[in-house]
Amino acid sequence: MKKTKHSLSLAELHERIENGIVPTSSVQSALAFLGLAKAVTGSAFYDAKVLASEEDFATWFPHSPNGDLVEAFGDAILYNRCRASVLRHAKLAGAWPEKDPYTLLNLLAKKQRLPGVNRKQFELFFPGLALRDLTRNQAIVADRPLRGNNRMVFRRSLSTIDRLRSDPRVLAANILCSEDIGPMPIYRDGDKVRIELPKALAIVIGQLPISYAIHARRAFELGVDFGILGVNGPRPGWSLGIAEAARYHAAVQRMVSSGTATLYLSALLSLLRTADSAFVHADVTTDRVRRPEIYVPKAKSQPTHARRKKIVLPAFVETEVASFAQNRSASPRRIKDLRWLLSELLKAGYEIDSQRSYGDTQTIFETTFPDFADLTLRSYQTVLRTFLAHTNRLSPWESLITRAQATDVNGIDLSGLLLIKRYAENVEPPVPPAKVDEDIARQFLTIAFKARETPKLLKGLASLDYLRTALPDFLPGPTIGDQRDWLQSKSGKPPEALENALRSDAQKAGYTKNGVRAMIVAVRSLYSLTPDKTKFAADYAAIPWRALTAEAMATHEQKLTHYRTELLRLADRLDQIKTVGWQNLQVAIVAAGIPRADNPIDTLMSVAANTGLEPWHLDREWAWIYERSLRPDLRRKWNRAVTNFDALYDTVGIAQTKLLPSDRLGPMPQIGARLKNAHFPLPRRFEAALEGGSKQLLEAGHFVWRCLRTFGVCSRGDDPAPGDLVADDYLDLIEKEQCFMRAQTARLHIECIRDWRDSRIGLL
Repeated sequence: MKKTKHSLSLAELHERIENGIVPTSSVQSALAFLGLAKAVTGSAFYDAKVLASEEDFATWFPHSPNGDLVEAFGDAILYNRCRASVLRHAKLAGAWPEKDPYTLLNLLAKKQRLPGVNRKQFELFFPGLALRDLTRNQAIVADRPLRGNNRMVFRRSLSTIDRLRSDPRVLAANILCSEDIGPMPIYRDGDKVRIELPKALAIVIGQLPISYAIHARRAFELGVDFGILGVNGPRPGWSLGIAEAARYHAAVQRMVSSGTATLYLSALLSLLRTADSAFVHADVTTDRVRRPEIYVPKAKSQPTHARRKKIVLPAFVETEVASFAQNRSASPRRIKDLRWLLSELLKAGYEIDSQRSYGDTQTIFETTFPDFADLTLRSYQTVLRTFLAHTNRLSPWESLITRAQATDVNGIDLSGLLLIKRYAENVEPPVPPAKVDEDIARQFLTIAFKARETPKLLKGLASLDYLRTALPDFLPGPTIGDQRDWLQSKSGKPPEALENALRSDAQKAGYTKNGVRAMIVAVRSLYSLTPDKTKFAADYAAIPWRALTAEAMATHEQKLTHYRTELLRLADRLDQIKTVGWQNLQVAIVAAGIPRADNPIDTLMSVAANTGLEPWHLDREWAWIYERSLRPDLRRKWNRAVTNFDALYDTVGIAQTKLLPSDRLGPMPQIGARLKNAHFPLPRRFEAALEGGSKQLLEAGHFVWRCLRTFGVCSRGDDPAPGDLVADDYLDLIEKEQCFMRAQTARLHIECIRDWRDSRIGLL
């Protein structure tokens, strides 16, 4: 059993914890457990033999306690907690440093926020070696082969050990020696020692360009690694040749990259030449090393005097070539190229009399002339195509494309024509241009719709119609026409004309872009769910939108519920009776840029137009009486519309149109403060005089005005002076003739008005 040199007793452990020498998370708890141990061990508490070794400690405090220990501690759980606490703090105090110094070191490192000491690394690198016996040389030997994260963790552990050597608790535990390990050497490329420039080269660094100076040392270092240079610099009489420079460049390129290799080679050449021009051959340059192929002298080509074979074509082809040259005024070079091309194609098996063989020329060109550039091949194809068109050997579609290119008709889309050609030649049997009618066009449109080529095909069909007028002999028959409406009906969309009309009408009504889009989407949904599409053939205003919506809701409620409100709003708007005045006012509002949310036309026109009232016919009493007939929830909408209508008086461009009434319609009665007798709006002057009065006063004022209107004393639009309305003659008449309420209540209203009148000096 191995004993430590500095044995520790439980009493000394108690003292160290109490004085703060031994770190602990809870001093009170640690001392309490030691107190229990003292009560059990008695005099052995002061004897170092208890903590002489872990084996001795296990003798006094076994892992599995017997009955006497359990009885002494009172509980097995309490015993285990006490044993664990004493054992942990004994280790922290360094009772057995050769056993486990890492617990104390890592606890101290954690408290000081230092990296931990990696136990696994040290036990792997230094098996059986105590930390106090670790030397710098041993650490350097272990550190050198390490790479990456392993080296970083090891060096951090060494740094932590050095920083904790002077800690009193470490000194007391005697787990480390007094000599620091110190910082580890700085390596490069793994474990290589940094190489500095020799004096002869270092003194010229200041003469180099800055971009070379900062890389010169590393460039020299790599030269030493590759065996090109020595550590002490170039040998006397040595000179860097092109082969060694190329080897240097290739090695750096493999190690890093091509750009870095070029940079380092340039820096090295600049360094050596600045130190001594003899260190580098005169012909060695970075560009020569990087691109040696451009410096290789080209061999002179030997002129060939061999006579070219004479081109011989069939007699009928020669005749056609001569006719082509004469009619097209082709240049001799063009004819020469054509004759050579025809000769080569005929040798390759090209059937010149086959109309379908022209489509195979691309393959023949690629196999016969594999080294020709694309531009050259296109030039030859153009010559051949022109010749075949001249001799009527092209297919009908090729002939059409050629003629379309030669015509000056506007609106010809060649890409669209080529698409039709592809579709026509791919069906069985192939369809010539003259046979493309409306049925064929719709067949092609179905194919194009699936391939997402519809726009291009529509342009091609339109181009065919344009060419029918320019080439009537080649394209007989009726025009195909615009197929967009058919496409929309085929895809479940309403006709484009209907959508455009609805879109235009919505824009005139002041709809925003999002509003127009929402309406169109709703209409498309209704159209797709309606079996009889002919119902949408009428003018958009004559379509029974409400009935169609109800029918679709009955059969497809789930699909149409989201769009029902938008469709009913459309039906309501189209069902409105629109007179000239309201239409002109709507145009003016939209032109003024007023948002649809602030546009009162729909709300007011739906009421006024039914009785033939134009905007300028409206007055406050009309708006007031209609508001009184509404439910409370609808009154808010009406009041908002009246407020927005009155705001038009302040809008530039609308007030001057003379489309508005002479006076504003508002304000409407306040929501929640309605008066029982407010059947008519008060005259403006009387209303202004009563402003700020109590509810009872306002009720009395409306009662007086209601009676005078009923008796015929005043009529609609009158605005008498307030004093005249509350004269005694009128008040007596009201008290005598009114039949709206009990006489006592009427008398209270009249007395209220009299009191108000008498309080207003100068009213009468």
